[in-house]
Amino acid sequence: MIEPTKTGSSLVSAILRSVPEGTAGIWPLGQSGMVIRFARAVVAVDLYLSNHCEAIVPRPFDHRRMTRAPLDPAELEAIDIVISTHEHPDHFDVPTLRTLQSASPRSILVTPASVTPLAAQLDWPESRVVGTNGDERFEIGGVEIEAFGVPHEEYEVDPKLGHRYQGYAIRQGGISVAHVGDARADHELGERLRQIQPTVVCLPINGRDADRAEMGFAGNMNAEEAAELARDSGAHLVFPMHDDMFEQNIDREARDRFTRAMQSATPHIIRPRVGDGALVSAEGELLSDPNYLYRNAL
Repeated sequence: MIEPTKTGSSLVSAILRSVPEGTAGIWPLGQSGMVIRFARAVVAVDLYLSNHCEAIVPRPFDHRRMTRAPLDPAELEAIDIVISTHEHPDHFDVPTLRTLQSASPRSILVTPASVTPLAAQLDWPESRVVGTNGDERFEIGGVEIEAFGVPHEEYEVDPKLGHRYQGYAIRQGGISVAHVGDARADHELGERLRQIQPTVVCLPINGRDADRAEMGFAGNMNAEEAAELARDSGAHLVFPMHDDMFEQNIDREARDRFTRAMQSATPHIIRPRVGDGALVSAEGELLSDPNYLYRNAL
């Protein structure tokens, strides 16, 4: 079990500590989940803080957590925006989202339009849910959000509801974070990221292979593909993710391979351990201690 460096109320206090305008604190909470602390808003993306996957997914899948949940979602009482990139249960975590609905009563949930019926089942009122089709920009409380479609295995687009799998670019105070959720790398996604020009791009690196495909796991980009996409994106910093939660769906060599692929190249890697955060500027400067033991976290 990977133990967070900080947990509970001490971690929540650190996450919510104010940051200067033009900076953002990025706090990984396991899998693809993170909290982004802007100067004037707190945004949670794809939080997975339960054991829901283990509870609902039968054998031969093994969805026991590799990383201990660092906090109870009931402790997150000041989230402004909650984002879920698609309906897979490690990205749309039912216990976490049900709890956040009441724990952060002013929060707005942003999710693909195809997922909004699930939000209603968790008692999210319609007035607090924004369904996106994957090709729009809008603003919530001074935070600009841009939704874009991504290919998990392939792009899946409903003529009425739009993209099933989406990424989101989140901007406030001159800094932008693009989180692609689950995705393969392709030319179209690279072009969209170049148009977004993110300060930080967050990419999965767990990859795919024949054995996982046969079991039914949808594929993601691997370490080398993520490194190439990161370079093509024009981002200042890259945040690798989706590599610390389920033994069956990770590549234990991915972190080392990703680090090697990014050597002597930009963007630079940021990846705090769960329980730590990275403070970054709009110019892409890392303002906090860069010693995150990235390759030794597993």
